[in-house]
Amino acid sequence: MKKTITFLIIQLFVVYSYGQVTGVVFDEQKVKVPGVNVLILGTANGTVTDMDGKFEIDAKVGDTLVFSFIGYEVQKVGITSNNQTLTIQLIPFSFDIGELVVLGYSSKTKLEISSAVSVLSEDKLNDTPSDDIGGLLQGKVSGVQVVTSSGAPGGGSEIRIRGVSTIKPGNNEPLYVVDGIIGGTFDPNDVESLTVLKDAGATGMYGARASKGVIVITTKSAKSGNTVYEFKSSYGYNIADHGNVDMMNGQEFYDLSSEQYRDEDTHEIDKIKFYADYPKSLQSFDNNWLDEAFKPAAIQKYYLSASGSSKKLSYYTSGTYYNEEGTYRKTGFQKLNLRTNTTYKFNDRVTMKNNISLNASKGTTYDYMDMYYTYLGVPWDKPFNADGSSRYIDGTNAKKLSDGTGWWSRDPINPFHTIDNSDHIYKGAGADYDLSLDIRIFDWLSFSSSNRIGFSTTKGHNYVSPEAAGTYKNKGYIAESQDIWSGGLSTNLLRFNRVFGDHSIDGLVGFEFQRGYFETLGVSGTGLPVGFDVPSVASSEIKISGSNNEDGLNSFISQATYNYKGTYFLTGSYRIDISSNFPPENNVAKFPSISGSVILSKMAFMDDVNLIDLLKLRTSYGVTGDPEIGSSRYMGLFNLNTQYNGKPAATPYQLQNLDLTWEKTNQMNIGIDLELLKRVTLNLDIYSNVTKDLIILRAMPPSTGFENQYQNSTGHLDNKGIEITLSTVNIQKGDFKFTTDFTFAKNTNMLNDFEEPIISTVGGVTQIYQNGGELYTFYLPKWLGVDAQTGAPVWEKITKDANGNVTLREPTSNYSEAAPQEVGSALPSFTGGISATFEYKNFTLYANAAYQYGNKVYNATRIFMDSDGHEPYYNNMNPKDDWSRWERPGDVATHPSMQNNSLSKETSSRFLEDGSFFKIRTVSLEYRLPKKWANSIKLSEISLVLTGNNLFTSTEFWGQDPEVTLNSGSWSMPGVCDFKYPNNKQYIFSLNVKF
Repeated sequence: MKKTITFLIIQLFVVYSYGQVTGVVFDEQKVKVPGVNVLILGTANGTVTDMDGKFEIDAKVGDTLVFSFIGYEVQKVGITSNNQTLTIQLIPFSFDIGELVVLGYSSKTKLEISSAVSVLSEDKLNDTPSDDIGGLLQGKVSGVQVVTSSGAPGGGSEIRIRGVSTIKPGNNEPLYVVDGIIGGTFDPNDVESLTVLKDAGATGMYGARASKGVIVITTKSAKSGNTVYEFKSSYGYNIADHGNVDMMNGQEFYDLSSEQYRDEDTHEIDKIKFYADYPKSLQSFDNNWLDEAFKPAAIQKYYLSASGSSKKLSYYTSGTYYNEEGTYRKTGFQKLNLRTNTTYKFNDRVTMKNNISLNASKGTTYDYMDMYYTYLGVPWDKPFNADGSSRYIDGTNAKKLSDGTGWWSRDPINPFHTIDNSDHIYKGAGADYDLSLDIRIFDWLSFSSSNRIGFSTTKGHNYVSPEAAGTYKNKGYIAESQDIWSGGLSTNLLRFNRVFGDHSIDGLVGFEFQRGYFETLGVSGTGLPVGFDVPSVASSEIKISGSNNEDGLNSFISQATYNYKGTYFLTGSYRIDISSNFPPENNVAKFPSISGSVILSKMAFMDDVNLIDLLKLRTSYGVTGDPEIGSSRYMGLFNLNTQYNGKPAATPYQLQNLDLTWEKTNQMNIGIDLELLKRVTLNLDIYSNVTKDLIILRAMPPSTGFENQYQNSTGHLDNKGIEITLSTVNIQKGDFKFTTDFTFAKNTNMLNDFEEPIISTVGGVTQIYQNGGELYTFYLPKWLGVDAQTGAPVWEKITKDANGNVTLREPTSNYSEAAPQEVGSALPSFTGGISATFEYKNFTLYANAAYQYGNKVYNATRIFMDSDGHEPYYNNMNPKDDWSRWERPGDVATHPSMQNNSLSKETSSRFLEDGSFFKIRTVSLEYRLPKKWANSIKLSEISLVLTGNNLFTSTEFWGQDPEVTLNSGSWSMPGVCDFKYPNNKQYIFSLNVKF
């Protein structure tokens, strides 16, 4: 008996005693991997591999070791003997349709999602060291149009998701959600994933603010127990890209100028008169204004982060410094971002997150007129003195001399001298603090509270010295402005999740509260002493302005998802928003949505279909809104900036409208997700979005005493479209892999049930919104060309009957007879992108292109740079190969005679051009050093990257760039190209290190 007991004790000791398990971890290339997490399953006991990939851990027979490392699949290995030695080879992570997708208020696997969403991971976003998230999105997500309308340092892109859903001026950008909380700031390097929510099934949870789409940003968090450091350094150059704007040199402009002297009878150039006004010596002078104004400019970015975790605390902290020198004289931008994300686990039921984001920026911008004069400067003028300083030019010394010291440009202003004697500086800073608390009440019920307080401020400083020529000669100008915003948001939710056999249901319900406060202050004046640039020295024309604004939004939120056998999914949400932007009678809006999907590939009839890995059908319907009209558009307002009898007086400013209500968009979507042979992924969506109760600024009868009033239109705006995303693994053999991604999106819009047209004119260019028409439709006299016999410009004359029907179309050379008509829209017919990735061993070659087709661009720069001699002392752009100027009767020409050019440069479809383009956005070559080399210097990863951005553009548009603003406002019109800061070609070298 004693022997039996002794034997059992020995066996128990052997079974339950701990031994030291050792081993080494390799990657797929048989290279030892440091920093791999090794954890005993079900415990907090663990370790990490050293620089040689080795590990030691005390574990007993029956334990299971879990090996995890970023970019590789988790592996579990059971311990079968004491003092066991293991050899582990990591398996690279492959795409899994069940991966988690962050939707903001909730997270779901791709299988569970029944709505239209697109996800971009960190590696697909950071293929270029841009500071603009829009630039990283272009061409990568179907249905997302990204417009880079300016190359100014620090400038951002314009983003439109599934077209434009409103006609009111102002912000048409999507809603941003950062780490589950609406709003917030982020740096692209801190982004772990980006999710674009496109239909109401996904955006319905955001109700009032979701009609323009939602972009959900998830910032990085710790991925391993040990501390991991990452450093990225990028340095390169921007080179201004003037597109097809090639300004004439001295000889070319001289030849063009001679066209003004073509005799009307003989049609030959009268050289005697021409040489008298334009001496031959001018041909020898050739100043290239663009070369002098635009220089290659350095761009640099540095990023450092550290992340790690212990049993209770995980953290991620980072800092990014971005510095972009402007290609245009005296412009630039600098920005600093700091972020800290921490998660503290009190116990198994209570977790707290603290995220802090800080940013500060400083930039130097430019005056529009300086850019204008730079492009139009005559090449015979010299902008610099012999000592290299910029020349002072005004009406007293701007003489048309032929010895190289004259000034031939139309206006007596040297923009370089103005730039050197002025400053246009802006500064900004902001902070966000997020506090989130998650409490698991029961296994099936939890409570979460997500809160953010934020603050931002910007300051502008515009100064022109009295020593500068032009408007402020001898008096100078100073203007400063200060904007301050502060606000907060709190989201409090109960979440539940129950499983009943083959059935499961999860959801949330709760409330959200948001408040924001904005104030601005401005001061300007003239009469400055030389050398002083502060407002207190202004002695005349002093103006002070200021305002403040407060708004709020209270919301009820609910959502539930039903799942049957992981095959059938049904999601419904219901949100109620109460906004202070509308009168009390109309400040409540309700936003329901429902979506459903079925995974056909899981059904029995698909069991024998080996070709298809996934076939999923989904559909959604819901209502979203748009409250962004300002906090007082419905009120009757008065101006208090006047006096009567020496006392403050009020004058009517805005007409009251207590019937003003929300714009609402009804959205329907049908989609298919298909995967074939684990190599082909296809996503197809068809949608229809109808926006009703459109808010318009309607012109009022003079009898009211007001020019206009904000009202709801009886009409509605319909957006319909199709989106396709196709991803393929074309070749995967040995060390070589070739993959492609293709996106395509076609969107059409139409205005329906409009009672009367709405006409908008900015800078002489007109667009019309009317029943049956498209958004951003240009409304201009139609250009027919040049009369072959007279060389005169020709437009189209329209004759209509009493019912408004066109009865006759005929040519006319009388501009006043050319009635405006619809001649095309600024919105494209379709957009998309193509990406290709080639991987061979440690090399990766990546290329991305974007395209759009069918939009019209009004090339306003041609009014000055292609003016038919109306502006004889402005430089001209070199013409297209197929352009020609009329010289004598019978000529079939594109440009009229300079002797018969009456009103040829007036607004018409002559300057409306095709804005279609194909752009090679990014080409990058990455080399990852072998890990054994990196490990030899105590690093885990090293990569070198060469990147080129905006390398090539194919377009028929004869201007700076076919990408022009889609913003609508007092000073901008969608689709109009003006003298903008040119976009840049960019060449960057990057070094990325992990340790």
